[in-house]
Amino acid sequence: MKRIIAPLALLLASCALNLQPPQVVMPKEYIYTDSQPRNEELQSRWWAIFDDALLDSLQERALCHNRILQIAASRIVEAHYTISSARAALLPSLRMSVQAEASRTPPSSPVGEVTIAPDIEWSVALFGALRHTTKQAQAQYLATEWNYRALTLTLTHQVAISYFTLRAAHHSLAIARQSHKLRVESAALIDSLARYGFSSGLDQEQAHSLVDVSASDIEQYRRALNQAQLSLALLIGSTPEYCILPSSLPHTALPVDVPAGIPSQLLTHRPDLMQAQYELQAVAAKVGIARSERFPSVALTISGGVADGNARELFQQGGWAWSATAGFAQPLFSFGRLRRNEQIARQQYKQAALDYEQTALEALEDVESALTAVATLREEALQWQNYVERNARIAQLQQALYRAGQSNYLDVISTQQTWYSSQLQQVQIIEQQYQALADLVLALGDGWQE
Repeated sequence: MKRIIAPLALLLASCALNLQPPQVVMPKEYIYTDSQPRNEELQSRWWAIFDDALLDSLQERALCHNRILQIAASRIVEAHYTISSARAALLPSLRMSVQAEASRTPPSSPVGEVTIAPDIEWSVALFGALRHTTKQAQAQYLATEWNYRALTLTLTHQVAISYFTLRAAHHSLAIARQSHKLRVESAALIDSLARYGFSSGLDQEQAHSLVDVSASDIEQYRRALNQAQLSLALLIGSTPEYCILPSSLPHTALPVDVPAGIPSQLLTHRPDLMQAQYELQAVAAKVGIARSERFPSVALTISGGVADGNARELFQQGGWAWSATAGFAQPLFSFGRLRRNEQIARQQYKQAALDYEQTALEALEDVESALTAVATLREEALQWQNYVERNARIAQLQQALYRAGQSNYLDVISTQQTWYSSQLQQVQIIEQQYQALADLVLALGDGWQE
């Protein structure tokens, strides 16, 4: 049975402002997996599920040196200062002025006056304008924090995807080089058979054409490898030479169990959803500010100071003077501007609520899609492994038949090409498995954090 779940801690002032919180219908469980508990050990380092030391080092470097992430961290500090600025607006402001005047008109004596006059001003909104301003700043600060978490998760996801792409290009290049080596050996064999009349010139040309194709493939995968290195270097905030892979790559494990949890956890684990929630709170506070501007406010002003023609006698007894005023301000005629401002703010709140609901629906779709990819790719990889092994045996048998004179070289070419293509496709399927798991982490949010 479906439940309607509203975000917790949403808009304590909503009742007074008559704002409707967003309604998100969340299922009890995902369609394509059983509900499983989350793994609390992988909260901050989700990529540890792959047990790859090289990936670990790349991720740590990205978290320390990625410039975009550093900008997001700076914005958190900026938002914190914004809260302090908003709170300061609740307090009185004190100004100090010092003036000195002097004049001389001969033959009279000089005339002068020194004045020190501090002023205190305090504007008090009776209907919570300053309070809503503070709430808006606090909500924007929290939204900025969750935006940083979202960027962190996205960054580590992109690093993982780029790393898997790099590994796939590396393995494909190794397969292309091995295939080129075998085809060079095969072409040499055909040349030897041709010298003794056991092979035709057509077979020679076909054999050498395969050598040319395999050599071209090597350059193709070298290019893909270099491009993947450049992409990864940019993500980790480093120069390209840091991303040159060793000749032997570490083993990258594929986890068997995927702890997807339950759908309702997305509301508190997805950084983009939490960011949208606090942005909604900020817009709600903006409605409160616009509404408060339509109601009265009180302004208090206290002025005081000392004045004397002789600076040395400035603070003597009797030199002090002060005055205080209080004003009551009520907007009367704004030709509908204040009312329209409130209506505009309410429409902006409505848009933000719908945006939150849309983000929640997209989160569900992301998880279901990733779960489907993980499950189907696992089965596809198993079947494709059998296919590659069969193609290898077929190619070996076809080569033996050709040497025995029971087959033509065109059949040999066909079987070898099928075997070669199936190996490259297997590399892509394996890469897609890793990417699907990384996509699932991104969809679940916050690294499967409980």
